[in-house]
Amino acid sequence: MIGAKVVLVNQTSGQQLPDPVATIASPAPNGSLRIGLPDTVKPGAYFLKALNAHGDYAAQSVEFYVD
Repeated sequence: MIGAKVVLVNQTSGQQLPDPVATIASPAPNGSLRIGLPDTVKPGAYFLKALNAHGDYAAQSVEFYVD
């Protein structure tokens, strides 16, 4: 999964936020991923979506809330 990206998606609108985006550089990622949220992220329901190096859907997190 080298070159994969993890993006933040607004659960309500389905829109992918332009920031933050985390790039995975490991060939076999495991463990946790820490992503800092900029102040522009509004309170609400979100999920993380992983995209492979080609930009195709690879995985999705459960819904979580930002206060």
